[in-house]
Amino acid sequence: PAGFPRVQEDTQKARDTDRRRILEQELAGEQRNLEQARKDLADQESIRTGDDKNSPKALDRLTPYKERVAQHERNIQAIQKELAVSR
Repeated sequence: PAGFPRVQEDTQKARDTDRRRILEQELAGEQRNLEQARKDLADQESIRTGDDKNSPKALDRLTPYKERVAQHERNIQAIQKELAVSR
């Protein structure tokens, strides 16, 4: 509408640049978190013995580790989607 405050182009470009930088930092952090979550899961999986491998107790113990890996993977996908939109 007429008279509605507009953001100057330079200001908007600066905001977009800041947003992109923040998303890139979040992506790097999530990638580090995913790497750690995968390592933690692998460590827990290596603890299992032959009889313990498929027991419900062992599977229940691994569930939070698997969920953490999946959550970081979803976060990375969401951030990458946001970065693709902001190009």
